[in-house]
Amino acid sequence: MKLDESHIARRRFLCGMIGGGTTALASGAIVPLGCYLGNLRDEPPPPFLAIPRSQCELAPGTSKMVMYGRIPALVIRTPPPQGELRIFVATCTHFDCIVGYRSEENRIFCACHGGFYDVEGNVTAGPPPRPLRAFHFAQRDDKLWIALEKENLEKALRQSDA
Repeated sequence: MKLDESHIARRRFLCGMIGGGTTALASGAIVPLGCYLGNLRDEPPPPFLAIPRSQCELAPGTSKMVMYGRIPALVIRTPPPQGELRIFVATCTHFDCIVGYRSEENRIFCACHGGFYDVEGNVTAGPPPRPLRAFHFAQRDDKLWIALEKENLEKALRQSDA
């Protein structure tokens, strides 16, 4: 009788351990998945963004990252002699990794798979299939106005003039 009782107790203990481990493993996979899926809300980007010029004053050959809603935007001031302002959607067209500007090479780099873009946003090396998407922008009223669509930028500028 004693042998049967210990056999049942061991079996119950092992089943509890396996069940607890399976529960821990499942929750370890489900919780991050739930957080990821929760971030997939389809929030449209704002029609435009007005940034104070003081926050976007860049020295030639430098860059800055700003957020356009949930979309990262890379603001670049090209090196001399041009010193022009360029603004791109800062996600690689290959796998949506965040890109950055390398001032010493004067090009945009994606660290995920070694993609390179020139300061015009065109692909120069690596796997990206398309150029970076450029923002439409204008500087007016001590602000930098940016928009993904030209119509939204024009509408915002008309509203600021009124």
